[in-house]
Order: sequence, then structure tokens, then C-alpha cells
Amino acid sequence: MVAGAVWTNLKDPDDSDLVAVLPKRPHQIAVAGLGRAEKYVEEAFPSLEDHKSDSTDAYLFGELAFPVFDPEAESIGTISVRLVVDFDRLVTVIRTPEGLPPGVAMPDLSDLPPPGSDLEAGACMWLLLDRVAREIHDLVKAAEVRAEQVEKLLIHDETPPPDCRKQLAQLRNQFLQLGTLIHPTLSVVEAIIADELDLRDGSDENKRDLFTRDTEINLISVRNMLRHALQRTDYWTDNLQTLQDSLSDYLNREQAKSGNRLAAVASIMLLPTFLVGLYGMNIDSGYFPEFGWLNGYLLAWILIVVITVVQVVVFRRKGWLSSR
Repeated sequence: MVAGAVWTNLKDPDDSDLVAVLPKRPHQIAVAGLGRAEKYVEEAFPSLEDHKSDSTDAYLFGELAFPVFDPEAESIGTISVRLVVDFDRLVTVIRTPEGLPPGVAMPDLSDLPPPGSDLEAGACMWLLLDRVAREIHDLVKAAEVRAEQVEKLLIHDETPPPDCRKQLAQLRNQFLQLGTLIHPTLSVVEAIIADELDLRDGSDENKRDLFTRDTEINLISVRNMLRHALQRTDYWTDNLQTLQDSLSDYLNREQAKSGNRLAAVASIMLLPTFLVGLYGMNIDSGYFPEFGWLNGYLLAWILIVVITVVQVVVFRRKGWLSSR
């Protein structure tokens, strides 16, 4: 077992800072990855790979992603943490991404490892993965609270809020973004637990592993936390899609009702408008024999009123004139 590994966390380092803490012969892919400038993105692809060959020292190189919440855009973004780990050290590099929204806070790893701890490098990796999993869990929980509030509004309120469709779309997008992050992070953790990612040193008698059995057992709780978060994101992704479909059906029905009301009003006004237009033409009254009728004016009004009342009754029974 290797104890007392050095965890170096660098924020926006230059090349000289990296050279001082990296293994003696890092692969050029690792050097380029650690030095690459960042851009703020909503998707990241966490990974961990074994860099071990005759020309390089044995180490693991990869990238984890911390989820962050953008309160202005109501969306989930990611900030990458690139890392190199071997038996003696864990080097994590965080760069302030280009285009970082003003309301988004950078990940803070200053409290890791805990003061006075004497942890091996594999245990430091467990702490880092645990921190990522907890950040994901907290954002999933916060999104669940907001989703439940919107769900209650749709279930209990007869009229959904005007911005309900926007809220549903934003929340579903957040769960999709979180799910996109959880899958590769979970794959990294499961690969370590299954011994698919590890470093081994020494002879068979004195063999040492980067990730000890104790570390792998600790990572099981991280795996379970990520699996639970993934289950919740899958549930709410599907549930919010159902709510979106229900809301769309409701709005389509309301739109159809509005169209029916307009059609009913237009139909009711059609006869009076027609009669007014017909008898308002500038034509000699001799062409209209009803002008000579004793009760022609009264009959016209009776006709208008009767037909209008019949139409109103019919349209009300159909629900076309109802406000609900």
C-alpha cells in the first residue's frame, strides 16, 4: 500500500507549473490535454485511460466534469477537471472556461484532501469521484423539487401558468444534461471497481494496486449514488415528457375552443349583417316588395331574434360559447 501521496490541485496553471508536478515522462496526449484551454459547455465526456508504455511512466490520465447550475439560463453546464494519477501523486487541473456565465461558480477543491490526512493516491481519486457524485446528486435533488412544484400546478390548477410550457422544457433539458453527465462518470467508477482501470507495481509477492480493495469498497457507495441519480433523471425525463404532452393537448383543446367561439360569434352575426347589407343598398324600394308590407320591419326583427336565439342555444349545447 502506498501512503502519503501528494494531491496537487492547479487552477489555470502555466506550462512550468505542470512540468513541476507531472510524472517524469508523461505522454504528449496528457501534456496537451492538461494544457488545453477550456470553453464553457453544457455537455462533457468524463473518461479515464491507462497511459503505460516503454516510453512513459505508468499513470492514469483522464477528465471528470463537475456539473454547475446557470441560474440565468436555467440550465446545467459542466466544468472539466483534468487529472493525472500514479502511485505517488494526483494532479488535478481546473481552468476557468471561456464564456463562463457570471452566475456560475467554479468548483472548489481546496478542502481536499482533508487536513492531516495521509491518503494514498487511489483514495484521493475516491474523494474526487465522491465530490463529483455529490454535486450531481444535489443538482438532481434541486431539479426534482422544482419539477414537483410544476407538476402540482398542472394537476391541481384548472388553468396552467402562462410560462408552464417553458418551465417544463427547461426542467426536462436539465435532467437530460444531468443524465448525459452521469452515464460516463458511472462508467469510470464501475471500471475501477471491476479492476478494468488500475495500476499495478512490484513483483507477485509484493504487488501493489493503485486502487486497493478498501478504495474499491468506498467507490461502491459512489456508484450507488450515481445509479440512484440516474434512475431519478430517467424517471423525470419521461414524466416531464408526459406532462409536456398533456399540456400540449390541453392548449390545443383550448385553442380549438377559441376557434369554435369565434366561429359561433361570426355565425350569429352573419344574418343581421346580411340583412343590414341587403336592405341598406342604394336601390329603388320598388325592387323590394317587403318594403310595402305593413309589418315588414317587425317581421325582419322577429326573424333576426329567432334565428339568433336558436343559434345561441345550439352553440351553447355544443360548448362553443362556454368560457371553460
